[in-house]
Amino acid sequence: MGMVAKPQVNSAEKDVTDVDDGAEKVTAGTFWPEILLRDLRLASRIPGRTTTSRLKFVTTEAVAHVTDQLDDWRGIQESAGYSTLADVPARMLNGESMKVYRYRRAVYSAARALLLENARDVDTTEKGDRKADALEVQTDDLWRDVRWAIADIRGTQRLFVELV
Repeated sequence: MGMVAKPQVNSAEKDVTDVDDGAEKVTAGTFWPEILLRDLRLASRIPGRTTTSRLKFVTTEAVAHVTDQLDDWRGIQESAGYSTLADVPARMLNGESMKVYRYRRAVYSAARALLLENARDVDTTEKGDRKADALEVQTDDLWRDVRWAIADIRGTQRLFVELV
């Protein structure tokens, strides 16, 4: 007769990062949701060796990139009378607008991709260089996730084309 030990499930509210980002956030006006660095760090598994200032720097660029890609779409939504992304009609999942979720996904993926792209440095060793090469595939996947999340927000078809 065997016993199976089941792992204990911990509440998400008890998740903690290995560094305290405080209430640091990135905002992009009233239409777009604020991005809390603590939530980004947890969702994207970004360890404490990435400082809060570095994380805020890449997150600011990620928000700028995503909001630039969606600027014309935002204008259309505001003209239709929606003052925030959460106001734009969308399916709800876990009590949250799918458009808000996908906005965060786009920003989180872009921020993580930017961190990984900068992992390689001039003093990288041969072993570190191989690790950075391995991260390129992950970075490509993250940028794909950014494009797909933006397409989903716009309500357009996801498109992936590769020339051979």
